[in-house]
Parts: sequence; C-alpha cells; structure tokens
Amino acid sequence: MDARFIQANREARWSLLLAVAYLTVWGLCAWLGGNQPGIAGLPLWFELSCLFAPVLFIVLCALMIRLVFKNIPLEEPHGR
Repeated sequence: MDARFIQANREARWSLLLAVAYLTVWGLCAWLGGNQPGIAGLPLWFELSCLFAPVLFIVLCALMIRLVFKNIPLEEPHGR
C-alpha cells in the first residue's frame, strides 16, 4: 500500500479521535459542571464547556498537527 494512504488514514483517525474527545469533554462539562459561579462570574458549566474546553482542544489540535501530521506530496509519482 502507498505510504501516502497510510499517513492520510493515520491523520484521519487522530482527527476523528480528537473530535469525539472534544464532544465528550464538552458534554461532560456541561452536564457535571454545576450552577455555582465560576472565575468570570458565569455558571461553572458554561465556563468549563464553552470557554476552557475549546482553549484546551485548540492546544491539542496544534500539538496533533505538529506531531502527527506530515507534509506529503499528493500527486502521483511521474513513473506510474
């Protein structure tokens, strides 16, 4: 199998895993966060799910791009 397809499959799996993890964390924070005021004075469930979780996952996306994704040519080699 062509190495480009293996790398693309790996990147797709990591992206899907990160998306599912984000939805899970977002839902758990919204469900279990509680109504007491948080740092910004908003309900804690809102701060966790809509302010802090996205920042965490932006950092995780940047790490994933840096560590998992590779710059590969998408054109077919001329010899084929």
